[in-house]
Formats: sequence, structure tokens, C-alpha cells
Amino acid sequence: MRVAIEGASGYSGIELTKLLSRHPGVELVGVASGRWDGQTVRAQIGLPGPGGALTYRKSLLEAGLEPDAVLCATPADASRSLIPQWIERGVKVVDLSNAYREQACQADSPWVYGLCEHARERIREAKLIANPGCYPTATQNALLPLIEAGLLGAGPLVIDAKSGVTGAGRSTAEHLLYNEMGDNHYPYRVGSHQHVPELERGLGRELLFTPHLLPTRRGLFVSCYVPVVAGTSAADLEACLRERYASEPFVQVVSPDKALGIRDVVGTPLVRVAVGPTIKAGMARVFGCLDNLLKGAASQATQNLNLILGLDETLGLI
Repeated sequence: MRVAIEGASGYSGIELTKLLSRHPGVELVGVASGRWDGQTVRAQIGLPGPGGALTYRKSLLEAGLEPDAVLCATPADASRSLIPQWIERGVKVVDLSNAYREQACQADSPWVYGLCEHARERIREAKLIANPGCYPTATQNALLPLIEAGLLGAGPLVIDAKSGVTGAGRSTAEHLLYNEMGDNHYPYRVGSHQHVPELERGLGRELLFTPHLLPTRRGLFVSCYVPVVAGTSAADLEACLRERYASEPFVQVVSPDKALGIRDVVGTPLVRVAVGPTIKAGMARVFGCLDNLLKGAASQATQNLNLILGLDETLGLI
């Protein structure tokens, strides 16, 4: 299977390039970047072998490539411009931006929302996948089983979310400079973050969502404060998560005081979830953490790619 990457010089695009250049089930045949046009992958990110020999092109559509699938790690506006042209050529698409996530939640849409653990069968039959955002991936994997099991009570869900600076993309904004971020920690886009509509659609609940930037490169952590149905214990919540994810290769249920931190998931395709040991004032604590560039972007996109190409879901990731 031949695949190509649009937006290959962004942080997620670089991770995709690394994953797909060594993927045993696909051949990476093209990488696009206006910034690195004419440079080799080897020169820019140090990859050896055939992947490293590829040259970045400003336009893959004009290069005469005939991939079976394209992964778009581009901003939403660029995705909206590029993807219809790939669709016209009959190419399958996994889009990492938020350009088509709302459309993917509509019943009659050709797009499928690619939260792998919760939409696997629909993804297998799809040609167009809207890859979920990083915060929604961690939060939905932590809470969806509890909602589906009827264990959460009425009222808004409070999500305290924190991400490494790569979550903001490859920006040169002053507030993202090392001297500004070092020894610092603050909320951003409070009340206006682009992932809130995606999360509220996916969970079917109102949220109080506050994202923060951490003075780290990568990794993401969500602490969810949620109402529970009367008589529900923390052990009930944990048992629900353990049963739901017992056979999932990329979701691990852990103790909240062991192996639950961004250092434990950075560099892996995993999301780890946990439940706090007590219920207080009818509220429980549920946690999720992942690598925002992998399970929050590139490795989940690779899972989706495997599924739409009819490959083993874990191929190239384990």
C-alpha cells in the first residue's frame, strides 16, 4: 500500500514520517512541505533508508503520485483545500486537523470520527477519517465507558487539561518561547478552545474545560471531575474501565498513584486512564494521559490508516 503525508514538517507530520517510513505494511512515497521544499527527509530529520531519501515537495498533487491513502497533518484551512482534490482521485484520507470532525459526527456523512477504540467497525468500512484531537482522545477514552454504562450523574463535567508546548503547533509566538515557558504554567483559550465542541459532541455532555500549557515539549494529562450516580463507588468506575479496555492494545487502566504521568506515556502509542480512590460530594476523579504527538495525533492516525487499509490495527506501532 502506497501512502503520502501532507504537512510533513509540522510536529505531527514529523512523527508520521518516522512511523510510516518503518511501517512494514505500507510504502511511504511522498512527503509535502512548503518550508522544506527540495530538502531530503534524511537532511531534515535524520531518517535513514528509503524514507530518508525522499525529497519534500511543495505539492504532492502536482507530483504525479498515485498513493492509496494520504494523511493530512495540515492546518484546517489547508486540509479543506487539499482533501477534496485527493478525494476526486479516489484516495483514502486520514485528516489530523479539525476541518472535518464536526461533519464526521453527522449520520449521513462520508467522514467517520476516528476514535479507534470506540468506532473501530465504522472506521474499517470508511474511506475518510477525521482523526480526533489530543485532548478529546484522552478525555473520551477516560469517560465514554462510564457514560455508556450509566455511571455518571447529571450536571456538567469539569476537565482540567494540561499539554506540552508542541500541542500549540510549530508557532513562533512570543508566549511559546523557551524564556517565556520555562518555569511557567498557565491556562490558555479559556472558554474558547477549539476542542470543546468536539468533546461535547463526543461525550454528549456539557463541559467546563480548561486547557493549560506545561513547560515541557510533549505529553498531555487530563483530570476529570465528574458527578456519579448515587451508590456508585470508585471501585465500580475502575471495574467498568478495566472490563471495557481489557482487550485494547493501546489503552491501559492503571492505579492513579502508579505509572500515571506524562513521562510514562511519552514516546508510546498508549493512552493510560485511572480512577481516583474516593468519591467526595458525589464527585469522582478520572484521569487520562497520552503523548499528544502520538496517541493524540500520529500513532492514532496510523491506527486509523491500518484499519481503512485492512491491515492489523497494531502494525507499525507495536
